[in-house]
Amino acid sequence: LVPEELDAAHLIFVADALPPASAALLHERVLAGKIVVVVAKNSRVSGTLGVLVGQPGVNLEEARMPTYAMFSDIDFQHPIFAPFADPRYSDFTKIHIWKYRKVDPAAIPEARSVVRFDSGDPAILEVPVGKGKVFLLTSGWQPDDSQLAISSKFVPLMWSLLELGGGVTMAPAQFFVGDRVPMPPGVEATMVRVPDGTTVALPAGGAVFDQTVQPGIYEFLGGARPVRIAVNLDANESRTAPLDADEL
Repeated sequence: LVPEELDAAHLIFVADALPPASAALLHERVLAGKIVVVVAKNSRVSGTLGVLVGQPGVNLEEARMPTYAMFSDIDFQHPIFAPFADPRYSDFTKIHIWKYRKVDPAAIPEARSVVRFDSGDPAILEVPVGKGKVFLLTSGWQPDDSQLAISSKFVPLMWSLLELGGGVTMAPAQFFVGDRVPMPPGVEATMVRVPDGTTVALPAGGAVFDQTVQPGIYEFLGGARPVRIAVNLDANESRTAPLDADEL
């Protein structure tokens, strides 16, 4: 693990056992406020999990199941499951879990169960550690473990985790000709390449770009990386139905 990369990361996934020095390094980052998601795709990750949550006695073992398990007790008030609170999206019964690792929540006194399996065993645990958090997923999303990755729930779930870790910056999905475009956060742009290929200088310290006079791709240049946004015609421009006489 490279310390600079850990410092820059918004969310860190651990899917297997780490060397003790790397686990200790990651534990320091969690104490400082990072969020780590431990995906227990095998029981070997027990030692790493113990270091991350500060409880060396944590033990994971393979669960024995006759067929499959399902998510049962879900906390829809938790931020990562709040998007699924609407009854139209709250059915997780179609996701079958073939294998998972059992963990005794009592071994992690601060642990909070976010999701349980129908067996009562924890599926997702949240553990506060210093200023940060460790999430434990007791089953992976690889096909051998579960059907999670092929479910429509998977991408929104990952998005919620990224959002919780501060890795998602909400921005307008689209702009229209004539809109004032706020300067993208964290981008020190000095000019904008407009759709016809010419460039427009940005005033120092300017917070918005207001010269969206043509549709197309606008590219903010001059920072560490270019940022591109799309500016479209208003949808009303595509109305081709004749006006009735009164409106005309």
